[in-house]
Amino acid sequence: MEKISAADFKITDSHYGLRWTFFSCRRCGFVFANPCPAQETIAEFYANLADEEYSQEKEGRGRNFTTILKRLLPHALPGSLLLDVGAASGIFLNLAREAGYRVEGIEPSVALVADAERLYGLKLFCGSVEQFSANEKFAVITLLDVLEHVTDPDTFLKVLSGFLAPGGMLVIVTPDIGSLAARIMGGRWWHYRVAHLNFFNSRSLVWLLEKHGFEIVLRKRFAWNFSAYYLLTRLLPFLKIKALQTRLKKLHLKLQLLDSWEIYAKKKEK
Repeated sequence: MEKISAADFKITDSHYGLRWTFFSCRRCGFVFANPCPAQETIAEFYANLADEEYSQEKEGRGRNFTTILKRLLPHALPGSLLLDVGAASGIFLNLAREAGYRVEGIEPSVALVADAERLYGLKLFCGSVEQFSANEKFAVITLLDVLEHVTDPDTFLKVLSGFLAPGGMLVIVTPDIGSLAARIMGGRWWHYRVAHLNFFNSRSLVWLLEKHGFEIVLRKRFAWNFSAYYLLTRLLPFLKIKALQTRLKKLHLKLQLLDSWEIYAKKKEK
């Protein structure tokens, strides 16, 4: 792979098809980068990245997140304490707070933490899950397009499980390497990006969750809502011109490729 930088780890990065050398577990189908870049190297990239385009899609991302909050409602009432890991500029946490949840967030990017405070008055913890400490157990932890970014999902989930109260909910959105879209697209699958270090199929994701004491209570296929401008400029970056931006941002599209999981898993009570 060519020399990479913090810009390659942006949420809105559009260099699809760039990927590490991946290996697959024969038993469960878990796919992982091998060799995997060092955690310290990845952490430095995330600390230094800035992503102004992320918040520019506030409306579309808000629709995605509102759907998650509606599905979460039967399992965790407003007033519950919610932790969002990889909170970016705080779009989801702001909506969760407006819905009545008490919220905290973890985000490694210094620039995005500043954006969250500037845009929403949110004070996120700037750092990693391993550096974070909590005063009380959370009723909800959300990992929205996060699990595929970590170097060691097993240890990562073990740490997070310690933050979650018995009976608490873990919400995961992550690509499905076993999906039809992934098989058809092959190396051109849009989830193949420098920032994505591992991929789960249904079997490997269930195995990981059960290992750490979780039971899946709801499983859906995640769909994205974006403006036409955002989607077009992912494929054709040269269209990033103001004349098109104003018009195409008013047109919102729902993209359902059936290639990502949306999982709601309950922590078993001992």
